[in-house]
Amino acid sequence: MAENRKPVISVRNLAKNYGELKVLRKIDMNIYKGEVVSVIGPSGSGKSTFLRCLNYLEELTSGEIDIGGVSLKGIDEAKHNKKLNEKAAKVIRKNVGMVFQQFNLWPHKTVLENVMECPIQVKKANKEETKKKAMELLARVGMDGKADAYPTQLSGGQQQRVAIARALAMEPEVILFDEPTSALDPEFVGEVLNVMKDLAQAGMTMIVVTHEMGFAREISDRVIFMDDGIIAEQGSPNEIFGNPRNPRTKEFLSKVL
Repeated sequence: MAENRKPVISVRNLAKNYGELKVLRKIDMNIYKGEVVSVIGPSGSGKSTFLRCLNYLEELTSGEIDIGGVSLKGIDEAKHNKKLNEKAAKVIRKNVGMVFQQFNLWPHKTVLENVMECPIQVKKANKEETKKKAMELLARVGMDGKADAYPTQLSGGQQQRVAIARALAMEPEVILFDEPTSALDPEFVGEVLNVMKDLAQAGMTMIVVTHEMGFAREISDRVIFMDDGIIAEQGSPNEIFGNPRNPRTKEFLSKVL
């Protein structure tokens, strides 16, 4: 049982406010090694904010996140924990990759240079070894033939596959995907989802914020439905898509399926 294993990520009483606006309210959850967790829900429900808190792209208002024994804690008005969190975030980001909606590739660097940059700059990795590993990762996502191209010469789907290779280059324990297909033309969605399916089958721990319900149903170990800043319901894909219990989950799925 997963509950008997130590979680890779543990979230306790997480809250995130922007002034008076409460975006996240008392989020509690564990993520276990090798799990693929899809986070679904309406726009504005807090899905992307939750993901950004895990990688400390957003400060925590209250609560705690533990990733691999490294903790992030809520920051009060006196900015307590801010420096500790910033130090912890540097460690966490070495082990937690993130793939964004808008790819965020460096436009002035080639595909190969984009994948090599972080291991060399952050981990001070050997350049020749990093280049070899980068080419292997590009082959894994079907982009080795574009190693010398620049991002502007690529389709959206190709750019996103490079972004996935770039995240993998840091050899992360977990990869966070923030609606990775939402900025793509429909014809390119499948190629990105196929790469993600391959990662899931290889045992990568993944948290995926997505509007792709078919993908969430097919590939997830667990599906989380968020609404109004809380986890309204969670369960297996069969439970969430086949027999949702929360009326809000039922209403949402009736509109998107």
